[in-house]
Amino acid sequence: MPNRLSKVFSRSEAEKHKEAEAEAENNRSSGSTPPPSYAPPDYDAGNTLDPPDITAGFSNLRLNVKNKDSFPSTDETIAHLKLLEAFYRLRQQVGSKDGLFGINDSVVTSHIPSGDKASELLAKLAEKRWAIYLTRAVERFDAWLHALLPKAKVTPISQYDTPIKRGLVCEPTRADAPLSFENTNMPPIDVLMVWHAYMLNPRAYLEDCLRFGRMSLWHTNMPWATVASCIDSETFAYKPGQAAEELFISRVNLPWDNVADNREKTVFCPSCKAPSPVPWTTASTYDFGEKVTESNVWAAIDIMLSSGTGYCDKDFEHICSSCSKKVTHSRLQAAKFCADVDQLLYNGVNMSGTWLSLDGWPPGGVVGAKNTQLKDTRHKLLTEFPNNLLLSGLGKIIMDKGQIKGVRANDSMEGIRDIIEEAMLDKSYKRKARKSLSSTLLRGEKIGVRRMMSRYWDNSSPFALDLVGAVVRQGSFIEKMHNIDWLHSPALPSTMGRLLTKYARFVSIMADQQHMAVPTLDVDLAWHTHQLSPYGYMSYSVAHTTQFIDHDDKVAETKLNDAFAWTSKTYQRLYNEPYSECTCWYCEAVRESHTSAASRLFNGAQARAQADLAAQLHKVDINPAKSVHISAHNAVRPSDDDKYKLQAAKQADELDRAYNKACARAKKNGKKEPKREDYYYSDAW
Repeated sequence: MPNRLSKVFSRSEAEKHKEAEAEAENNRSSGSTPPPSYAPPDYDAGNTLDPPDITAGFSNLRLNVKNKDSFPSTDETIAHLKLLEAFYRLRQQVGSKDGLFGINDSVVTSHIPSGDKASELLAKLAEKRWAIYLTRAVERFDAWLHALLPKAKVTPISQYDTPIKRGLVCEPTRADAPLSFENTNMPPIDVLMVWHAYMLNPRAYLEDCLRFGRMSLWHTNMPWATVASCIDSETFAYKPGQAAEELFISRVNLPWDNVADNREKTVFCPSCKAPSPVPWTTASTYDFGEKVTESNVWAAIDIMLSSGTGYCDKDFEHICSSCSKKVTHSRLQAAKFCADVDQLLYNGVNMSGTWLSLDGWPPGGVVGAKNTQLKDTRHKLLTEFPNNLLLSGLGKIIMDKGQIKGVRANDSMEGIRDIIEEAMLDKSYKRKARKSLSSTLLRGEKIGVRRMMSRYWDNSSPFALDLVGAVVRQGSFIEKMHNIDWLHSPALPSTMGRLLTKYARFVSIMADQQHMAVPTLDVDLAWHTHQLSPYGYMSYSVAHTTQFIDHDDKVAETKLNDAFAWTSKTYQRLYNEPYSECTCWYCEAVRESHTSAASRLFNGAQARAQADLAAQLHKVDINPAKSVHISAHNAVRPSDDDKYKLQAAKQADELDRAYNKACARAKKNGKKEPKREDYYYSDAW
């Protein structure tokens, strides 16, 4: 169940529906009655004014000039908004397509034809369709990558000893030259969407580019000029052209359209390696059994959506026709780990998660100012110890582990974790793995083991992270960009210019490595746009913060809340401007929390200036759904952590107190109190 803090970050479909109805009613009541239709006697057709062109701000963008370190330009940021709108519309089309993947709306509408409850249940069906679509999209992205870079192969870390040689932050070598994209070789939109989400996890993206020998991909920026030209400025339909479709079909041997591929998923049995076709989902075949009524349809739909055993279902299960062994998600994740252990033992290829230092620097360091080599002395802690732990005998033990109660110990990540934890209790083995007389692990060595394990936990894909989850988490940010609708603002260029300035300030705040900085939505747009030029983004972040700043894809809500309060306070102190320009109760409470009575008493001039700035925000009523709040699309909620629940309850109480103070201050100054229901939310479907 969501706690009170979680309600700051989420809301129900019914609440969204009510807000939409209220907004529509407000629009109807505020509109004036249209005048009767007539033409004045002196009507001159030649002097009429054409209606404004709502696409003018993003139809003719200049996208062929790059700033130093690929710092985003105004037009690149606008092109990114255009791409996000195309993704948004794709999601709506896929989710609402009745019958897609065998999931029919009739299981809801035959019992509840309309209303809030029907809308929420239909949204659940839409989420399931979208999840299946994304799983297929990741498979198609992997196939596209292999066709794009057919000569790429897993590479030992020893190949990357010298940064100058490999061109990580310096200029790319000829072998690592960026790829070129025109309309004729662009991928389908689902593949492009996965690539987009992948690049927004920059450390995982770099790690995979190193590991799989895809450094030319690392030096390839999102081709903004081509992307913008492929998206219709009115419908936002993505249409690269017939030549692109034919090239993709011939090279990748897959249909251009994701939903046109009727083939089942092919999985390889971890035991005998035999391929087997399995259905994407079996949820659509669920037999409700007893008669479903309006009172129990909610529970019935939940059971249907969670009961499947197809590849996209939570409880995937398949019996191998060759060896009769059971194949599950858990076994596939463990099989990925074992396959990588095999690569480590016999080919010297580091395990996933053990390629970058604590600061995100690659093997050999990075190239700093005046072409000097910067090296992180802690690099070996994260890269050598986890691999030595496996190379010193534990890897073979994991590969050869026998059965315990009829189940092989290496058939799940839980079993593999238990084997590793048992070895970590052996002091003599730890000394051997550390190549030291001491068995005491350093902080970096502990982090190295945890980071390695995280790459395989709940992830059986060939990538360093679960890309399906990565795309899903981007969904709420994309929806916020759609709701704010900067694309159709007459002030679009100047708005983009301001948010780029704010982003540059945000990067300077991130240089404080003792705290986590949290972006607002406008900053996050610029940040995302910069990350879509991986090589330039790394150069910029290293130059300004001495570390390769990652974009943490999953952060606990409590940590996000604390970090946002610190970022807001720091930004306001450094630049004498409010960080979030939103007047919802959450943002008001955060501002109140770092403007204490003591600071107003002893820092009168500064406090008055801040009060004046805050007063400016209240001159215009702002719809919270269209405001630049905290960007919380990466917020996650641990479900089985009692300590986390207590911390969340404490933070909710603190926000309540700050909110009440903000209301009292507004009332005292004759201002409108922030509405409690106008909390910030990161939308689900």
